[in-house]
Amino acid sequence: MEDISFQHVFSRVYNYLCEAGVEMASEQCRQMLQLIDDAVAEVGADQGGHRLLENAMNKLPDYFTVPEVQIPPAAPPLCRGSIGYSRRG
Repeated sequence: MEDISFQHVFSRVYNYLCEAGVEMASEQCRQMLQLIDDAVAEVGADQGGHRLLENAMNKLPDYFTVPEVQIPPAAPPLCRGSIGYSRRG
């Protein structure tokens, strides 16, 4: 592979799973290696590493249950009193 190495693909997938909260015990590591092996078999060893990485990342949901990301609200809701306006009666 000319553009990125197999080690780089391995590191990217491993780091993604760790950051997503997947506990990487020996069974999960073997499952990840199987995922990368299947991605190599599908893409081919002579194709670019970027295609291998893309294929491996697309296959992740088939091999691992990754928790869904909960994006917090950008800011708390604005209330009239929270920005300093006084009430007039």
